[in-house]
Amino acid sequence: MPQTLLSRYFYSWGGVAATEHPLASAAALEVLRKGGNAVDATVAASLVLAVVQPHLGGLGGDFFALVRLPDGKMTFIDGSGYAPGKLSIEILKEKGYKEMPKNGPLSINVPGLIDGLRVLWQRHGSMEWRELVKPAINIAERGFGLGYTLARVLSRLCNGDSPLTADPGSRETYCKVEPKVGMHVKFPGLARALKAIAEDPRVFYEGEIAERIASYVSERDGVLSVDDLRKYKATVGQPIHTTYRGYKVYEMPPPTQGVTTLHILKLLEEVDFTRINPRNKDRVRVHLNAYVPAYWARDSYVTDPKYMPITASDLLSNEFIDKLKQRKERAQLLGGEGDTTFFAIIDRNGTIVAAIQSLFYAFGSGLTEPEYQVPLNSRASSFSLDPHHVNALKPYKKTMHTLSAVILEDKEKEKVYSIGLSGGHLRPQLHSLLITNLIDYGMDPAKALDEPRFAWQIESNTITVEEGVNARIEGYEVQQQPYPSRVGVAAIVEYKENGLKAAYTDPRGDGIPLGEL
Repeated sequence: MPQTLLSRYFYSWGGVAATEHPLASAAALEVLRKGGNAVDATVAASLVLAVVQPHLGGLGGDFFALVRLPDGKMTFIDGSGYAPGKLSIEILKEKGYKEMPKNGPLSINVPGLIDGLRVLWQRHGSMEWRELVKPAINIAERGFGLGYTLARVLSRLCNGDSPLTADPGSRETYCKVEPKVGMHVKFPGLARALKAIAEDPRVFYEGEIAERIASYVSERDGVLSVDDLRKYKATVGQPIHTTYRGYKVYEMPPPTQGVTTLHILKLLEEVDFTRINPRNKDRVRVHLNAYVPAYWARDSYVTDPKYMPITASDLLSNEFIDKLKQRKERAQLLGGEGDTTFFAIIDRNGTIVAAIQSLFYAFGSGLTEPEYQVPLNSRASSFSLDPHHVNALKPYKKTMHTLSAVILEDKEKEKVYSIGLSGGHLRPQLHSLLITNLIDYGMDPAKALDEPRFAWQIESNTITVEEGVNARIEGYEVQQQPYPSRVGVAAIVEYKENGLKAAYTDPRGDGIPLGEL
């Protein structure tokens, strides 16, 4: 364990941005300097990330955001897509599947990212849309230096038998790139897509891009259609929330697993952390005791809200929390990996955005439409083929979604944090670690990010721990990783009581925080 601070930080009286890639942070900062607000900067950063980190959150993925305005009002943007109209349990079983495929053409949901950004911008943006798309166009067209994370993923997935090597569009787009850090990379097809999107974002769903995507998926024996894309619209809602030791914790509502973060925190609220070392097995044990019932609730109740047997408010009621406190039995849970990128922005006026986007697995389905170089998600892989399961696959249904993020307010609203990370199914656990680091252990955000982590692989008895954590617990196998590992790549932005803003990025990723001078 290093003794010096590894997280990166930036303090400013103006706006700040924390993203997982330097170019995305720079794009957000450029928008803020031009007078744009945090939402404008979010659009620019999101699209740049789709270019420079296409495996984590390309144009064919999903997008969610929490927006907190200076007066404290909150908005939730749901840019997650639904299952294609012709994707059903019956079709998959006829094709011989006993569970949802993790990748390939039948793992693709309608991509929601572009319309999520459109709806976010129309509701809260201030600059012209085309100006916000320009940074991503320039980077895709002129090229950029290959970063460490993308180079590592390409080196792994462009060798041997993988979804990328099996798909002609992905082979042509990504596997011709020499996976060496600093190599000059261009995506001219992606630049053409972004130029069209700059003129009208709905072209992704109703124009030539939609037609190309649907045609390519059909060629690869998938069922995503132009009609599926045309019907899609992102939605606006309200976050869910609870309290934790007097702090107000906002999360993203279903179909996301945000309620699981809140369940974990309510179950941890009875723990006296002053008696527990942050890195020993006692802390691991009390967190596990909260994780088990919280994930049982997730996989029993959370899916597309239209199909949930009870509401998110019911799940957060005192009666339901008391029920969770009594539950000790393990359940069969949905697990697996996932790749995501979270970023957060505060503008000079105090508007805060917590944004997250993903294709689910690295490069999602493995399919990339070759003309416009759009990688397509694998989000449908989260559905169940059990028709009696709450998250059973149905046409036009949204799956239980692993993406979520947190906005945290202290008692007097003098301090507000935006918190999030990668982590797939492990995200609520890692949120709880960061929040308890901040509140229970009194760590500043940089130290909270630096602290070594642990995570229960929920589909097994394995606990993944970074070097520095003691997690020897009876009944669990410990899988130790060197520090820093890839157990979540996090970011935090903070609005302080005196108006100072701060941004922090994780030593586990490539990102940097930037702010106005």
